[in-house]
Amino acid sequence: MLETQTTPNNRITLSHPVILASGSPRRRELLESLGLAFEVIVPNVDEEGFHLDHLSPAEVVKFLARTKAQEVYKHHNQSYVIGSDTLVAIQGEIFGKPKSKEDAFRMLKALQGNAHQVHTGIAIFSPDTQPVNTPPAETLPPMVCEALTTTVCMRPLSDAEIHAYIETGEPMDKAGAYAIQGYGSTLIERVDGCYFNVVGLSLYLLDRLFGQLGQSLLLP
Repeated sequence: MLETQTTPNNRITLSHPVILASGSPRRRELLESLGLAFEVIVPNVDEEGFHLDHLSPAEVVKFLARTKAQEVYKHHNQSYVIGSDTLVAIQGEIFGKPKSKEDAFRMLKALQGNAHQVHTGIAIFSPDTQPVNTPPAETLPPMVCEALTTTVCMRPLSDAEIHAYIETGEPMDKAGAYAIQGYGSTLIERVDGCYFNVVGLSLYLLDRLFGQLGQSLLLP
């Protein structure tokens, strides 16, 4: 799946094309807000096919972000390829996307009235080229990958409120069965850390990782 995304006032030009390896409309909108021209290619990755129980939540999102980006990079190695993954964790239990309404209810019942952590990993693969005459000591890394954690406090919810929220349809494709924007914004009492990390792509972390690759999302 290939789409070209631009905004009317594009001002950021990187040294090579940019590809977002994600079908998430929220990540797409966040990149668009920067005025960055990019393409969207949804990776063919079965996230449920990996056995990652031995990894911490931060390690899981880094692994999946790296795997998604690498899948696209294999066929587009002259571009910057961005992969990302988000999950919710509470008291050691990891919540991905709910498999059913009953699963969504189980997740929201556990999250309501409590603080939980949202982990988002970002991986960027660098174009398979180096600047002309770059000294070996200044060779740029081929890939960078980090995870960021944000703590979110959800207000207490009655069963009726949980069922009403599920009936909006919003929880069904979201990690932890909620979105911090949209209807889900009424559920969140407090956010400690990067808000955009909860949406699905920390722009602060994204810029920092691009900086490690010798690029900037701020400077033209």
